[in-house]
Amino acid sequence: MRETNDYNNPKEGENAMLKRLSLPILAGLVVGLSGCGLIYKPTGHVLAHYSQDEVVPYVIGSGDLDLSTCGTGMGQHQLLASFERVIGRPSKVLLNTNLLAGLCSETQAQEQQLRFARALRDGETEEARDARIESQRLFRRTALRRYQVYRDTVDAFGELGDGECPSYGSDTEEFEFMVGTLTSVQALLSDIQASSSVGVPQDVAAKAGRATKCMDNEKWWGVPNALQAVVWLSVPGTTPDGKDPWAQLKEAADYGASKGMALPAMLYAIAGFGQSNDEREKEGIRQVAKIYNAGNAPQDYLILSEVAYAQALYLSDRIWTRETGQRTPFLALGDFPGDEDENDDANFDAGSFLN
Repeated sequence: MRETNDYNNPKEGENAMLKRLSLPILAGLVVGLSGCGLIYKPTGHVLAHYSQDEVVPYVIGSGDLDLSTCGTGMGQHQLLASFERVIGRPSKVLLNTNLLAGLCSETQAQEQQLRFARALRDGETEEARDARIESQRLFRRTALRRYQVYRDTVDAFGELGDGECPSYGSDTEEFEFMVGTLTSVQALLSDIQASSSVGVPQDVAAKAGRATKCMDNEKWWGVPNALQAVVWLSVPGTTPDGKDPWAQLKEAADYGASKGMALPAMLYAIAGFGQSNDEREKEGIRQVAKIYNAGNAPQDYLILSEVAYAQALYLSDRIWTRETGQRTPFLALGDFPGDEDENDDANFDAGSFLN
């Protein structure tokens, strides 16, 4: 019998050729896919290190708060977080991106609170209720992001306030521990604004207060002592005997002012707001405006001055909206309704331009 040759049969020859070609193609695909897997880990490590060494310091020194928070924070977080699938979680980097993203959503929540205040003032009940619901949704989103900042801070540096201080490999890491601790307190406050729907543990603030002992108060412009005093005012039973939280806050705010840093003064204003102390709240806002307008902020940490200004402006907007129905006049932070030297924009008559 004559041996059959597949190539003498066009159909069978074609099938045989496909089988022979498919093997190297399949092998190539396997090798190629394996190769992709091999480059993911080094890529993840490179991006994580680059972000920590270059992106974080760049953003900290940025004077554009909106671009940093709603741009970098919102835009880069998912990309960097995805490398958790192939390398260990880059907690130090992610606490920064979630911190920034939390500031972005907080700004949106604050806008809804101002809408609520205007509607309430005008007797628009349904509009006020809608604004309140939207603000609660946004504060919940903010609390979720800030609670993750707390967890990433713990993952990167150890539990807050447990008696042991972390060792820092750089100024950036020390800065991250400080802002991570501050944001942990804000996580609890944001959750309260969202009817405690996230469930941020109540002891986070007390832990953060104890963790301030691991920070250099002079190096960081009085922020650690200011944060510690805010915790004392906010959490009953945490103030040590012989300590005056308001005196410590004022001292920290003044020290920050001497270094061109407005963040401690902002914390003073926030404490005044939280304690329903209008005079201290306004005092803090005025000091933030004075420090900010002097233009002597530490250049490598400009974003902190921008955060301080934005938060003080929001508190000012609440006061102006409550009393006049409109927010703070343009470039008038530090002025309040009824001040003798009140900004001319406060008396702006739209009708004179419309007639």
